Amino acid sequence: MMLYYLSMILFFMFSLLFFILGLNLLFNLKIYFFEWNLIFINSVSMNMYLFIDWMALMFMFVVMMISSMIFLYCCEYMESDLNKSRFFYLVFFFIISMLLMIVSPSMVSIILGWDGLGLISYCLVIFYQNYFSYNSGMLTVLMNRIGDIMIMMTISLMFIYGSWNFMNLNNYSSLMLFLLVIASFTKSAQYPFSSWLPAAMAAPTPVSSLVHSSTLVTAGVYLLIRFNYLIYLNYNLMFFIMSIGMLTMMFAGFSANFEYDLKKIIAYSTLSQLGLMMLIYSMKFYMLAFFHLLIHAMFKSMMFMCSGIFIHSMNNFQDIRFMGNLKEFMPLTVIFFMISNFSLCGMPFFSGFYSKDLILEKIFMSKFYFMMFVFLLVSTMLTVFYSFRLLKFLLNKNFYFFSFYKIEDSKIMNFSMIILMFNSLFMGMYMNWLIFMNIEEIYLMVNEKILILILCILSVLLINFFFKMKNSSFMVFFFGKMWLLYYMNFLLNIFLLSKMNYYYYYYDKGLIKYVFKGYLFVVLMIMKINLLNKNYMIFLIFMMSIFFFFILFI
Repeated sequence: MMLYYLSMILFFMFSLLFFILGLNLLFNLKIYFFEWNLIFINSVSMNMYLFIDWMALMFMFVVMMISSMIFLYCCEYMESDLNKSRFFYLVFFFIISMLLMIVSPSMVSIILGWDGLGLISYCLVIFYQNYFSYNSGMLTVLMNRIGDIMIMMTISLMFIYGSWNFMNLNNYSSLMLFLLVIASFTKSAQYPFSSWLPAAMAAPTPVSSLVHSSTLVTAGVYLLIRFNYLIYLNYNLMFFIMSIGMLTMMFAGFSANFEYDLKKIIAYSTLSQLGLMMLIYSMKFYMLAFFHLLIHAMFKSMMFMCSGIFIHSMNNFQDIRFMGNLKEFMPLTVIFFMISNFSLCGMPFFSGFYSKDLILEKIFMSKFYFMMFVFLLVSTMLTVFYSFRLLKFLLNKNFYFFSFYKIEDSKIMNFSMIILMFNSLFMGMYMNWLIFMNIEEIYLMVNEKILILILCILSVLLINFFFKMKNSSFMVFFFGKMWLLYYMNFLLNIFLLSKMNYYYYYYDKGLIKYVFKGYLFVVLMIMKINLLNKNYMIFLIFMMSIFFFFILFI
């Protein structure tokens, strides 16, 4: 376990360093850009870039802070696991992949971090090796593979513009941006690629805490934030992002209210918040989307860590109907969970309030479609609804677990959440001061201002009626399967894979077969036609031999 402790100390020190440097760059308005030239082909230079500004450093601070706390958390959580060394290296390389993606302004280096996230997330999802894990891992990797292909197609399109560094672009191709948006949708699990996010809960809980708060799912939103100056030139694309974000919020909110798996409920809440980030991003408030991304990472990681303690203590049961009266057995963990839950709801003066309330008020001030406005209010109500539904199950006076149990607070795991608890309480206020400089620019009528608070109170009052109402098995099945999206994704994957199989055999394999058969014939024909000089012929044969060698051995 020494690796976990040392990594925790190292990552925590780096997170503080990144925070100080980030503040320095923010206040001094500085940007650092590093470039190494690797290859130069046909006026297109393949360079290694590093782009460091305050946004990159702040995001790295959040990732490193959460990672350090999760490594400390794993010291107790993964203590009795047989493969804890393998788990450590997987998580470590996962974090490195995310950091590479954060500081890369070049699409070629982004695909390294992007693909690293997808591949290692597959290894982590199938960590507990059973059929459910394998199916979930396959769904995760297939959905993310679509995004990887979109990024590769974007790289080939950017070749036309003469550089893979998107910071150099001031013109845009609509197709290139569309491919980029679809890639970010797959990674951030927007509709119709949403089903992999709840399925990825098969991974160990520390992985869920890291993946679904600050790393994998936020990569798509972060990529769009980096491309904001190009995407904001295309209004049709912005409306598309807005519609998909709103749809994802609605889907996730309804599904969370009919789900009984503790980790899946929290996964649906992550999905709902990602939809909200996409929504506010599409209204040209990318800074606000980034602000919510940072704050959400803090309280959501703590929420997952609390759920891990509940599941760990209750013999790996995840069904919330077995839980109840947990405040008597593990009061400290329940306090942490309630803080993160209130922050998620946007309870006044918790961290989540400063970002979520600001987002909703900005939307109220902007030109917005009425139907989408209604959907937004319903989605906000659903957030409070499923949060209090979860608390009602966990804090119920009746205890539905086995008659023999050993449920208690865990010292090391609780200690790892203390810093995240302070972040969930105060980080929103401090980051609001730092990023937005405390400038007041919200001007709303009184009824608009208190509308969000009224909706929250109304949701808490309605939760009792919801519990008295008997849920039909069809509704639980329909919403639990995410509006039958699981089955639609199966059909989507079968269609795409069969098409790819067809192209693979008839084009890729067929081309190689043709090259193998015709290679010698082509060389002899060129040697017979004495139109080329001897030196050029030697060079041509040499290049074709290298090509043949690559096809044969790589």
